Amino acid sequence: MTYLLWGLLNIGLFLFFIVICFKATKLIREKIGLFAAIIFVFGLLSFVGHSNNDNSNKEPNSNQLKTWKFVSEDNFKKSNSYLLDIDLEKTLVSKYSLGIKYCKENQGQTNIPISAYSSTTGFISGTNWKPASIIVNRTSDNGKFEYFVDGVVEWKLLGVTIYSQVKTYHGIALTE
Repeated sequence: MTYLLWGLLNIGLFLFFIVICFKATKLIREKIGLFAAIIFVFGLLSFVGHSNNDNSNKEPNSNQLKTWKFVSEDNFKKSNSYLLDIDLEKTLVSKYSLGIKYCKENQGQTNIPISAYSSTTGFISGTNWKPASIIVNRTSDNGKFEYFVDGVVEWKLLGVTIYSQVKTYHGIALTE
């Protein structure tokens, strides 16, 4: 519920900001002139254009999610790799998830984790999930992996981080 209220607060403040900008532009045009109003609008647009450049959960020079690699995938046949999707946390409007890519070796006798990533889906206005580390370990039971995910949820108001909440997830993932 907090995520929904925070998102609605962000949307409401953004709309209020837009209304204020229109009124300020009109006032600047009347008091100072058209040239000053145009400079003001271009200044606002330059701030808006750079507000969504947060690539903290992206690979460098790529649009792909940041991935933690445990072993080289070249060592395994591509036909033997599988993807496991785990829900770390479900809120009213969004979901934090963990994806684990693993390979079956020795005719399915051994499951080996290859890589993992974490992401958020749903209504995420005003929050930003930044995974810091992901560890996936094999267990004595071949049908299970033990995982540890650490990260930070940044609570933002109009693009400015107000609070950083540390999150830690730990659990067992079933492969079959």
